[in-house]
Formats: sequence, structure tokens, C-alpha cells
Amino acid sequence: MTTCPLLVSPGSGETTAPARVSRVRIVCLCLLLAVALLAADASEPHISDLLISRQGSELLLSFQLVNAFDDPLLERIQSGLPTSFHYHVKLERLRRWWFNNTVSRSELQVVAMYNAITREYLVNYKLDGRLIESRVVKSEEELERAMTEFHALSLLELPDVGGRLVARVRVELGSKTILGLIPTTRHTEWAESERFHAQGETILTTPDSTDSP
Repeated sequence: MTTCPLLVSPGSGETTAPARVSRVRIVCLCLLLAVALLAADASEPHISDLLISRQGSELLLSFQLVNAFDDPLLERIQSGLPTSFHYHVKLERLRRWWFNNTVSRSELQVVAMYNAITREYLVNYKLDGRLIESRVVKSEEELERAMTEFHALSLLELPDVGGRLVARVRVELGSKTILGLIPTTRHTEWAESERFHAQGETILTTPDSTDSP
């Protein structure tokens, strides 16, 4: 008796054609889901281009906040409400068999306020609660750059410790509610720099840009 190649009796150890088609469909669906998740992650607010350099005992950081400056945020600023981003920065000493040890941390608060009379934006920068700079900008493009782009900013002190270190940055974007009831804080994922040594590291160089936001 000849057996149809597409239909094999149970227990024969072979897979029927419909079963193989189903498996292919499942694999394709998983791939599409993975691509969709990656695309969603790329469109979420995140820290990009995190670079570090050294200036004496100070660690200079350069980075950019991407996909956070949207129309609702601009509308809030233009309504006259002070609107801020809180950049949390920390320096960790790496441990192979245990949690990393935080050796230094700081918080940079960037607050924007709109003046409807002059049609200008005032941007204040506070480091650990202390005002370090104020800037007035006129256009929305300048405002976005002032709140999201930073070059060679002194945010951390290099400690006198051994071992390898890593700098991490994330941003607190504001608050939201889950299911309309539970308040929670919106923030980006942690971005991290290249690993380096606090002492005797040759790959860290001081950039030409000035130490300002």
C-alpha cells in the first residue's frame, strides 16, 4: 500500500504538511512581533550618544535626549506652566560577582518657562538644586536643543578608586497614571558609557567644546 507523502499516520515520527505550515506561520508571527517591538523601542524617549571625557578630576558628559520633545510637551510649556526634565547621572564601579557600587551621583534639572509677552523661552539649569546657568531662546528648535542636547558638561567628580567604572544617565520625563488611577513616574531606560578606569586611562580626552549645557 502506498502512503500519501503529505499525510503520515500518527506515531510514524514524521510531521504532516499542515503542521509544518503552522510552524512556519508561528515563526513569521514571532519575527513580525520582534520587529514591531524594536520599532516601538526606537520611537520611545531615550538617551543617545553618551560620551565621556576627563578634565582633571572632573568627568565631562555629552549626550542627547531623543523623542521626548513632542507637541503635548510644547503646548504645556506655551501655556505658561514651568516644565522640566530631570537628568539622573551616576558613576558606578563595576563588580564581577555582585551589584555595581555607586561612587558618585548627581541630578541635572532643566526647567523651561514661556513668556507670552516677549514670546521667549527661559531655560534654567540646576545641578543638585543649585542654579548653574540661565538661557533665553526664541524659537522652538532652540528650546528643544537647550533642553535635550548637552556637550562636555561637568556632572561628576572622578573618585580616587580602583577598578573599572561606568557612567549611567536616565531622564525623568514627568508623571502619568496607570488605568487612570495609579500615579507613576515616566522615565527613560538607563544609558551607559564605555567602561573605563578612573586612574591612568588614556582613551578619555577633553573635547574642544566648553563646559556648558
